[in-house]
Amino acid sequence: MLVEFGNLEANNPRGFQRVTQLIVHLMRHQFVHAEDRGAAVLLETLNRPELARLVEGFFDVAGYRLVHRETEGWAGILPDPERTSLPRMRINETIALLVMRRLWEEALQLGEIYANGTVRTTLNEAYAAYQGIVARSRRAALSPNDFRDVLRQIERRSVVRLGDLDPDVQDMDLDIRALVTSVAGDDFVASLEQILTRPVASATETEDAPEVESDA
Repeated sequence: MLVEFGNLEANNPRGFQRVTQLIVHLMRHQFVHAEDRGAAVLLETLNRPELARLVEGFFDVAGYRLVHRETEGWAGILPDPERTSLPRMRINETIALLVMRRLWEEALQLGEIYANGTVRTTLNEAYAAYQGIVARSRRAALSPNDFRDVLRQIERRSVVRLGDLDPDVQDMDLDIRALVTSVAGDDFVASLEQILTRPVASATETEDAPEVESDA
C-alpha cells in the first residue's frame, strides 16, 4: 500500500493530492455528497479506477468499506462489523436520525423525491415529528434550538442539509438525503424502537444509543 501511494505521488502528483484530499475528508466527515460545496472534485476521484482502488484499499486496512452510490450522489465509509466496532451516538442524535429516516420514507411513498433521492421538508415539520416520537416514549424533548443543533451535527456527515433561516416564518428548509437509509439502516431503526418503548429509568440511558448499522 505504501509503495502504491509512493508511486502515485512520484508519477501523478495531482492524482495523489486528490486521493489524500478525499481520504482526509472521509476520515473527518465519513461521507461526501454531490450537493455539498467542493464535493464534485472529491467524487470525481472515485470515477478514476486507479485512484478509487487506493482509497478503497486504505480504508479496507482500517476495517471500513468504501461505498459509492452514484445514483444517490454520495460516497462514504462504513465500518465492517466483523472487523471494527460500530460507532455509538447519544440518544438525541439517534432519535433525530430516526425522525429523518421516517420523514424520508413518508416522502418516498408519496413520490415527493427530488434529484439524488433527496426529500425536502422544513425544520419546524421535522421538529413536530420529533416531538411526536419523544412524547410516545415519555422522554424529555429537546428545545427547537437544541434540536436544530443536533441536526447541525448530522449535517456535518452530509446526511441532511439545513437552509437559511426565513425570519418571517422562523423556519428553514431541511433536505434529507437518501444517504439516511444507509446511516440509519433497518437494524438501527429496530434497535432504537426497542429503546424508545422502554421506561426511562435513569439518566444513564441517554449516554449511548444502539450501534449504527448500514444496509449498504
